[in-house]
Amino acid sequence: MDPIDHPVSRYALDVIEGGRAAGPLVRLACERHLMDLETGADRGLVFDTRAADMVIRFAKLLRHTTGPMAGAELALQPWQVFRHGSIFGWKHAETGLRRFRSSYHQVAKKNGKTTDTAVPMLFTQLFDGEGAPQGYCAATTRDQAGLLFNEIKRMIRGSAALSALLQVFKTQIQSPRTNGFIASLSRDGNSADGINPHFAARDEVHRWTDRELADVVTNSMLARSQPIDWAITTAGADRASLCGEIRGYAERVLRGDVHDDAFFGFVAEPPEEADPSDPATWAMANPNLGVAFTEADFRRIHDEAQAIRGKMPNFRRLHLNLWTEGAQSWIGRDVWDQGLASAPFDPRALYGRKAWVGLDLSRTTDLTSIVVAVPVDGVIYLIAYGFIAEGPKGFVARAQSEMRDYVAWRDDGWLEVHRGGVIDEDQVIERMKWLRERFDLQEVAYDRWGMKHVAAELDKLRFPLLEFGQGYASMSPATKRFERAVIQTRLRHGGNPLLAWAVGNVVLDQDAAENVKPNKKKATGRIDPAVAAIMAVGRAEVGEEKRKAREVLIL
Repeated sequence: MDPIDHPVSRYALDVIEGGRAAGPLVRLACERHLMDLETGADRGLVFDTRAADMVIRFAKLLRHTTGPMAGAELALQPWQVFRHGSIFGWKHAETGLRRFRSSYHQVAKKNGKTTDTAVPMLFTQLFDGEGAPQGYCAATTRDQAGLLFNEIKRMIRGSAALSALLQVFKTQIQSPRTNGFIASLSRDGNSADGINPHFAARDEVHRWTDRELADVVTNSMLARSQPIDWAITTAGADRASLCGEIRGYAERVLRGDVHDDAFFGFVAEPPEEADPSDPATWAMANPNLGVAFTEADFRRIHDEAQAIRGKMPNFRRLHLNLWTEGAQSWIGRDVWDQGLASAPFDPRALYGRKAWVGLDLSRTTDLTSIVVAVPVDGVIYLIAYGFIAEGPKGFVARAQSEMRDYVAWRDDGWLEVHRGGVIDEDQVIERMKWLRERFDLQEVAYDRWGMKHVAAELDKLRFPLLEFGQGYASMSPATKRFERAVIQTRLRHGGNPLLAWAVGNVVLDQDAAENVKPNKKKATGRIDPAVAAIMAVGRAEVGEEKRKAREVLIL
C-alpha cells in the first residue's frame, strides 16, 4: 500500500482538508506526518504501512470491559488509528527500529485514552520482538496506576486469544512467550529501583508532582533499543508543572521550533479563544464525540458549567482540554439567588415537618454552623444558624480586622455571637434542642472534627446522629446533589447573607474520578455554613428518595 493511502494518512488529509474537526496542534501533527512522507527519506525515515497495520489489527483482539459497549470489539477510531499507526509505522530505514521513543497524548476526559493505551502496552509485550519486555502502568498514586493496570487485566480475561498468551496475577501480568511482564508503578507503591521499561504508560501526567519518578522511568529506558514513553493526560492547571513543560515541548516540536524526530505529540486543544458553547469547539477536544457519548450528553455537562460559575474552569480543563490557572470559586451570587431562591419565607410555616440537619462545629476562628433542610414538594428550604466567638479584642474589633459584615449579620439575626474567645458548645446544644422541639428531625449529619463533647451530649439526648466524613466518599455525592438543587432552582435560602457569603467562598477539589469536595484551605473565606448546608441537603435528598421508593412499593 502506498503510504499516502494508509488510514493514518487519510486521517491527516481529512483534518487538513477540513473534513474532520481538529484544533491547531492536531492539524500541525497531521501536517508533520504528510510532510515527512515527502521529505522524511532525506533523514532516513520511512513509513512502514505493514507495521502500522499490525498494531491496528491487534486492537481488534481487545474487548471493551465496562459500560454499554462491554464485550464489543475495541475498534480504533480514526484519531486513534492516526496515533497508534504513526508511532508504530514510522521507522529508521537503515535499522528498522521505531522512530518515535517519546509521545505525549493530551485529550479531554472520557475519550478512551486509558482504554486505548492497553493496545500498545499489550502489543509491545507480545509482538515487538523485544527480549524480556517490561511494561509499566505508571502514575503518582497507586490508585491511579491501578486504573490502567486493572483495565488491562479485564481485557485479557475478556479475550480468549490474549488469555492463552498472558497470565494474570494480582500484582503482575506475565508473558511466558516473551519472558516479559506488565506491572503498575507509583511513588506511594512499589519501588522504581531496577526497572528496565520497554513500554511505560504514564497516566494523568497533569497530576504528577514528582519529577524524580518521571526521570527514573524515562532514564531507565536507555538500555532498550526501541522503547516507548507513552504519556497520557487531560489538560492541567499549572503550566509550570512537569506536565505543562511536556505540553509546551510538544507544541514547540509540532510548530517546528524544536527538531526532535523521536518525539510524537497529539494535543487535542481548541484555540484558547474558542467559544466554549460551540459544538465545533467540543469536537476539537473530544475526538470521540458522537462515539463514546452523544452531543446531547455533552450539552448537559456544558449547561451545568454555564449555570454554576465555579464549574466552568473544570469544564474547560477536563472537557475542552484547555489549561486553566488558579483556584476558582464555585457558585456565583447570581446563580445562588436566581428564581425564588432568595425570596423571604417564614420558618414557622415549616414547623412540624421532617427535617435534616448539617452541623459544622468550630472552636475559635471559624464559624459554627447549623443548617436545617426541610423538603416540601420537591423544594428544599434552608434555615441557617451561624455562631461566632467575639474574639480576644471584642466583636467589633474582630469584624473590622476580618473586614466582614459580622455586626450587620448579628443585628439582623443571621449570626449569634458568643462571648470570649471560643464557641460556647452548651449554647449550640441548646439550639439543637430548640430545633428538635419544632421539627421532626430525621438526621443530624456532623463533621466529627471538634465534635467530641457536643456529639457525646447530643447522643445522650438521643438525637439521630450521623457522622459525616469530609473526604470524597461522603462529600462528593452530597456536593453534586447540592449543585443540582441550585441549578434546578429547588433551594430556598430566604436571602440569608451569611450563607450566601459562605457558598461564594467555596472552592472545590476534584480527583481523577471527578469526585468533588470543598477545600477549606483554598477557600477565599470561611465556608462552614456552606459545608453544613451541603451535608443537610445531601441527607435530605437521600431521605426523600427513600420515602418515595417506599411509597412506590406500597402502591
